[in-house]
Amino acid sequence: DPGNLGTIFRSAEAFGAAGIFLSEGTVSPFNAKVLRGSAGSIFRLPFLQIPSGELIALLRQRRVRLVATSSHKGTPLPEATWTLPLAIFIGNEGAGLPRDLMHHMDETIVIPQAAQVESLNAGVAASIVLYEAARASQKSEVRLQK
Repeated sequence: DPGNLGTIFRSAEAFGAAGIFLSEGTVSPFNAKVLRGSAGSIFRLPFLQIPSGELIALLRQRRVRLVATSSHKGTPLPEATWTLPLAIFIGNEGAGLPRDLMHHMDETIVIPQAAQVESLNAGVAASIVLYEAARASQKSEVRLQK
């Protein structure tokens, strides 16, 4: 969904992400709704369109920790491990991430919810996860400086 991708760009920039990878099947980042929703973040945050298989190989080669989101099972978000470098994988709202990607992940996280809703939209879920990752890494930076 173009609105979700715009939100993801905006939140990624706001919470200090280094960039965004877009895999096959993702809406065009130049879609008018993506551009509007990103509020200009798309022009300031680097992104790369790359097939999932190539992305996994590239990230593994660089020893990047792979974390997936799930709407139904995984480590509760507040208990997740935020060891850097880190890549967070967000699937679409209806289907989530493909199974062939999930088996490559180092950790799967779930956002605890009070109500039994089917799922959060991808933009909202990404924003929550990016906030938590930024908060956790700021906390560890503060500990290191003391």
